[in-house]
Amino acid sequence: MAFLGETSSLTIMNSKLAFIFPNGSIIHNEINVYFQSSTPIPIRVPNACGFQTLKSRMHNTLQLTDKQYLDEIYYWQPFTDAHNQFCFQFMQLKNDDDVNTMVMCNHQFSCVGLIELLCIIGRTLNAILNLLQATMTPTHDALLYYNGKWNMPRQHDFVGYSFAGKNPKNFDIPSGCTIDELKDLIKQVAPQGNPPYGIHES
Repeated sequence: MAFLGETSSLTIMNSKLAFIFPNGSIIHNEINVYFQSSTPIPIRVPNACGFQTLKSRMHNTLQLTDKQYLDEIYYWQPFTDAHNQFCFQFMQLKNDDDVNTMVMCNHQFSCVGLIELLCIIGRTLNAILNLLQATMTPTHDALLYYNGKWNMPRQHDFVGYSFAGKNPKNFDIPSGCTIDELKDLIKQVAPQGNPPYGIHES
């Protein structure tokens, strides 16, 4: 992680310690909100930091792949209410001004503690398509003629055989389907009231 190599005294003086809550949750109660995730990850945020710099450092710290990206970033923002009580709200970071507000707010409320950032990690379109393709079983279109028959051509007029039957049923045959699995599929799509007991091997 980028944090591990950022422990020099100069880096510490010119940055603030923060924690990232990757794909965390924003929890609301009666007066406040707070972030929650399984494993918050430490990061140092430079005092002079723009939005793109922050995104880049978070991307590197989280070790995201080229199939992932930071979709949304939220800051756990402290403030004081009308009774001078500390409260918190979440603020979405979208540009340099938002990041500057975060840094100034953390300086103003330094007694509150560390900067907390919640981020939503998205997948690129190619990554989503690859995931869908990997989880989908290829199938082949099939047509079932239950109790059908061969259409036999006249002698000397052969152009191929064909099937005939009433109410043919469309269904899908998964790749790698065994003969027993095929029989089960046929039983599922066969017309009701005609249970196909003893399906012939052919």
